[in-house]
Amino acid sequence: MDLEQIKKHYTEFDIWIQSLRNLDASEWLMPLGEGKWTVAAVVSHLLFWDKFSLEERFPYFKEDAVLPSFPDFQEINDKAREYAENNATKDQILDELLEVRQEFHGMLEHMNQDALAVSFKISDHQMTTGAYFADFIWHDLHHQKQVDAVLGWAVAN
Repeated sequence: MDLEQIKKHYTEFDIWIQSLRNLDASEWLMPLGEGKWTVAAVVSHLLFWDKFSLEERFPYFKEDAVLPSFPDFQEINDKAREYAENNATKDQILDELLEVRQEFHGMLEHMNQDALAVSFKISDHQMTTGAYFADFIWHDLHHQKQVDAVLGWAVAN
């Protein structure tokens, strides 16, 4: 995945995030399935992991850096769900997610293709900046497909 593909993903995904503004309350709070998270919780989950990447990862992507392991996934996910279901409105969550994504856009505009090859470790797992972005893009698309499916929207590729 090259830098232009990454930029394109974030631009296109912003359009999808904006489209969620049209959801009514019952759609926003619709679970993905029996006993599953709501659309709101899934979008908040994206927000929380994006904030983590922006604050705890991207500033430290330097050649041969060794970054700490990921935090407890369940703890972050539980906080995201709590935030979505008890502390924030749909517009707050969408505004915050788009704000974080704007920071991603700014960061990507200042990167060049070579920056994607920067190699570092997260705990004992070797990876590159490009691989990190690819993982999180996959994560975006995975959740987009889930949300689109429950809403009856045409499922993204």
